[in-house]
Order: sequence, then structure tokens, then C-alpha cells
Amino acid sequence: MSINFFTLYAVYAYVCIITYIFILRVKSPETAFIGLLAGLFIPPFGLVFTLLLKRPEKPAENEAGVTKHFAVPPLIAEVEKLRVPMSEALILNDHVVCCKLLIDALKNDSTKYLFGIREALAKGDPETAHYAAAAVMDIQRDLLDRVKRLREDFQRHELGDGDLEEYVWILKKAIDSRLFDRSRQAWLQASLEEVLDYMMEVMPSPRVFSERAALAVSRSNYHEALKFAGEYLDKYPGEEDAYLYYIQCLTAMRDTVKLRDFIGNLTGSPVKLTTKTLRYIRYLKDTGTVA
Repeated sequence: MSINFFTLYAVYAYVCIITYIFILRVKSPETAFIGLLAGLFIPPFGLVFTLLLKRPEKPAENEAGVTKHFAVPPLIAEVEKLRVPMSEALILNDHVVCCKLLIDALKNDSTKYLFGIREALAKGDPETAHYAAAAVMDIQRDLLDRVKRLREDFQRHELGDGDLEEYVWILKKAIDSRLFDRSRQAWLQASLEEVLDYMMEVMPSPRVFSERAALAVSRSNYHEALKFAGEYLDKYPGEEDAYLYYIQCLTAMRDTVKLRDFIGNLTGSPVKLTTKTLRYIRYLKDTGTVA
């Protein structure tokens, strides 16, 4: 009887060890080892406990209820891209995975990974920085080629409404990338100003006026921004952004008299202000900028 017991226990221990090996693929060594000990010393309930450890963990949820995955090196780049944004993967993983991600970005659309590539440039190892620099050059070349092609068509008046929208979009993407030197950035902003001025004449819309005012604000040209915000208000008195731009410009210009009068007259305006604008007005009042 003792022989049968030892034989059965040997088979049982063998199963526990095999289970332990498989658990190592999905759990930490410490967790797997606890499962092995439980399986060996508390048969058969320990084995059941050990098998339960094999179940994959549910991804954590953040406060907003959005599922958040965490990178666990050394995952291969293809899996990594599916689990986390590239920017997080570059921060959390070693240089081998980072380089693989950057090479994949170079093979596809590098502009989708702008933030991640900027993170890679800041990493210490030379290999990652090398691939990041190559990705930056690829993005710069791609964006400028698209801008120049659309600019030539724009100057020949060969762009339809949809093409004009695309031209504005690619110019904004190039500007927001912050990958160009000061002179090139100024050229991109001047090109965006040119096409938006044209669109305000031939195909005006709230979005076009909003983009034009935002461009002036980004260049700290608040007098010009106030002018466009005023035109925006006159043409589209029901658009909340027009009021917000106007308030922001008066605030930046420190014209507290006009700012106080403008905010005081908002109750008679045809727009329904949302939290976005009301929070800004409340801040001005709390800081004593307006009464």
C-alpha cells in the first residue's frame, strides 16, 4: 500500500511541477512558487488552488473606468503596440523593444507616434536616440512634402473645399509636431494664416473663424486675435468659442474695463455658456481680475 501511495504521490508531484512551469509564463516566480508549495503539501486542494493561479488577471481600471494595460518587458514590439500607447512603451521598456517600436514606426506612418518619438529622443541610450532621430527626419520629410504639394495646388487655385480642409489639417499637424526650427515653424504658421484668411472669404464657417483666432492667440498677437474674435461674434453670435476667445484676448491685453463690461453683458447674449467658459469667468472673478 505504501508503494502505491508513493507512486501516486510521485505522479501527483510531477503534475504539480509541470503546472508550476506553465504558471511561470503568466505569473511572477514568487506567485508560481507559492502555488507549487500549496500543491505539494496540501493535495489535492493545493493543486486546485495552483490551477486557479493560471487564470489571467483582469486589467486594472482607472478612476474613469477605462481599462489600462501595463507593459511588461521583454514583450515583443508587435504585442506591445496592441497593449499600450507607444509613448508609454518607450518609457517602460528596454532599448531593444524601443528600437523595434521605432523601426516599425518608420516602416508605417511615423506621424502617428509623434509624442512617443519625442520621448525616445530624451532616452539615454544612443541606439534608441538614433532610431528616434531617423523617425523625426522621416516625419519632417513626409509633412513638408504634403504641405508643399497642397500649397502648390492652393496657389494655383486647384483645391476644392475638402482639399482646403486637408491643407489646414496637415499645416496644423506640422505646427503642432514641434519638430521644425523657428524659421520653418514661422513659414508653416504664415501658410496656415494665408489659407484661413482665404477660407474666411470663400467658405466662412464657425470653425474657420475659431482656427484663425486660435492661430493669432498662439502667436501672442492678441490685438489681431481680438479682431477675429469680434468678427466671429458678429457672424456667429450663438457660438460659445467666440465669447471665450474674446474674453481671453481682453484678459491677455489687461483691458479690465472692457473685460468687465463684456462679462457684465453676457446675460443678454444669445449663447448658452457651458462649464468651459463659466469656469474661466469664475476664475477671473476669484482672482479679482473682474468684479
